[in-house]
Amino acid sequence: MARGRDIFAAAKPLISGTVWLLQRLPRGLRYGLLAVFRGTPGLIGIGLRYICVRSLARSCGDNVFIGAYTFLTYLENCDIGDHVSIREFCDIGALGGLSIGSNVSIASGTVILTTEHDYRQSTTLIRDAPTLLKPTMIEEDVWIGSQVGITAGVTIGRGSVIGLGAVVTKSIPAYSIAVGVPARVIDQRSSE
Repeated sequence: MARGRDIFAAAKPLISGTVWLLQRLPRGLRYGLLAVFRGTPGLIGIGLRYICVRSLARSCGDNVFIGAYTFLTYLENCDIGDHVSIREFCDIGALGGLSIGSNVSIASGTVILTTEHDYRQSTTLIRDAPTLLKPTMIEEDVWIGSQVGITAGVTIGRGSVIGLGAVVTKSIPAYSIAVGVPARVIDQRSSE
């Protein structure tokens, strides 16, 4: 069975041409197409979602897998590296700025935030409080387990592993293994 990288390499000329054409359409229409293809199964769905994401993102590398029923917003503020896997049912909002390095695996059901309400203003309803934009960064070679929550403004260091169901509220150093709510570092991976 062919690896995704091999299939992508074979289809790259067709993909690049389609992305170029799609970029001539209004942004709202491209987001509409992404929504239409959100649940499309198989290789066709993977390809169509990738083409839409590549046409919308500030930058998007090669061989990026976007799983079915994943919600991606404000991609114009998002940089995605090469060989990234974003599995099914993830919810990622990039309004505050998001960087995902190369060779990152994000398991299903993960939520990544780049904004939060200024909830400290007690004289204002929380829903009416100003939105704070906080860039979030996931460095290269990171594995994020299923059902992880990543709050706005954190950095997950290169080579780290975030365990199932963790809630990352503070930055995680490189080559760390972090678990829990809130996530805490329980071990280090070798950087060699």
